[in-house]
Amino acid sequence: MDAMKRLALLVLLLTACSTPDALAQAKAAEAANALPRAAFYDTAPDSAAPGTPLRAERFTGWALPEGAVGTRLVYDSRSAQGKPVAASAAVLTPAGAPPSGGWPVIAWAHGTSGVAQQCAPSLMKDLYYGEFVANWLRQGFAVVATDYSGLGAGSGHEYLTLTANANDVRYSVAAARKAVAGLGDRWVVVGHSQGGQTAWGVARQQVAEPVGQFLGSVALAPVTPYDRLQQTVQDNQGQGQYLAYVASSIALQHPGFQPMDMLSEAGMRDYDQYLHAGCWSVGRVLSGTGTPRQLLRADWSHNPAVSQFLVGNRYSTAPLAGPLFVASGATDQDVAASTIAPVVAEQCGQGTPVAYHQYPGDHESVLDQASADLVRWIRDRFAGGSPAPSTCLSR
Repeated sequence: MDAMKRLALLVLLLTACSTPDALAQAKAAEAANALPRAAFYDTAPDSAAPGTPLRAERFTGWALPEGAVGTRLVYDSRSAQGKPVAASAAVLTPAGAPPSGGWPVIAWAHGTSGVAQQCAPSLMKDLYYGEFVANWLRQGFAVVATDYSGLGAGSGHEYLTLTANANDVRYSVAAARKAVAGLGDRWVVVGHSQGGQTAWGVARQQVAEPVGQFLGSVALAPVTPYDRLQQTVQDNQGQGQYLAYVASSIALQHPGFQPMDMLSEAGMRDYDQYLHAGCWSVGRVLSGTGTPRQLLRADWSHNPAVSQFLVGNRYSTAPLAGPLFVASGATDQDVAASTIAPVVAEQCGQGTPVAYHQYPGDHESVLDQASADLVRWIRDRFAGGSPAPSTCLSR
């Protein structure tokens, strides 16, 4: 759903807290937007090169602007450990004929939707972000929107795992260009929240293994290094679902790890429901009033598997493959602006051009507030000729 609908639902859910009525409303809202998970998504990965399309078909079940064409895609990607995994994506092209050189491509990296297979944006009628995605099509961009492996196709979502999620984005672009006619070679990545972290990771990975002609990354309210982030949300309510998702991700990557090694007894109470009862809206209701201080073990960050996860998902300390546009919300309670500014400064220190903007809104409204600036920035990248703007020297 688009940012304003997500915000309205969030207000409703938080007002009702974790009452049975609120849970029923959240489940009903998700069910009304859900598409059936077809056998299409059960396509298995193979040993082909990552970015190989495994299956593709036209799809008309999404709410798209008139004349736009949708294709759902399953392709070969790689896990954080480098193992072949299947991932799914929506490939969207605008109405009309592509321009010379093909459609300019936006690789879209979505924010947290859940960790169950049915939480894939391509299994939602509005592709989860609604008008935010549709507007790119209206402005003449093709959109390649990965679900991330484990959502839709694949088994087990490596949530907030920078390498795996960035692999899914980059290889979706490579696979889409092989499966769908009319896509150009030039692309940028745009991501929000979990996807904002992913967009940063894409720019890091493009240095060593470039895919196509990469022009830059947009990170909107990006999740920052998780140990830093937790220091700012210790007493924030509604964090239970995110902690459960992280614990499940670590368990996928470290077979000896148990979620109770990280989560307190209170944090484990609804663990299975967070993973299986629904997607983001249901998780938000289940989170209720619990805070990380209550839901995490006091020694959570000292567990070896947790420590490896934290270290592996720190942002790059080297120059990136392209410029960055970064946006934060001054009133964001999920990813505080105070955690974003330091990683921007660190990246500036590596010589990367970073255009950093802080807006007055929160985690959701920053999408709309940043829209005009980020569209201008992206159009300039495709136009070429002028260097990417940077606010680094002014900070």
